[in-house]
Amino acid sequence: MPQPDRYVSVKIECSSNHPHDICVEVDRQVPPELRCEPNAGPGYSQGGGGGCSIPSPAEIKELTRRELRDNFQESKRRGYVLIRR
Repeated sequence: MPQPDRYVSVKIECSSNHPHDICVEVDRQVPPELRCEPNAGPGYSQGGGGGCSIPSPAEIKELTRRELRDNFQESKRRGYVLIRR
């Protein structure tokens, strides 16, 4: 059964500055400020285009974990984890 408290709202900005909003499942609970919308499952996306190259799901998960570890307070302030590519 999915655990919505483990789904993190992630914004990937590719080199063309196109935003890609996705939902990434992590191994720990995250505060409400960082959670995805209730109806968004893993991989949920808006935006995109522009020939962006999106990392693999495993790489996105690792980048998300790293950002949560290194920039937790900034991510919480924003309301999402930002990954720039």
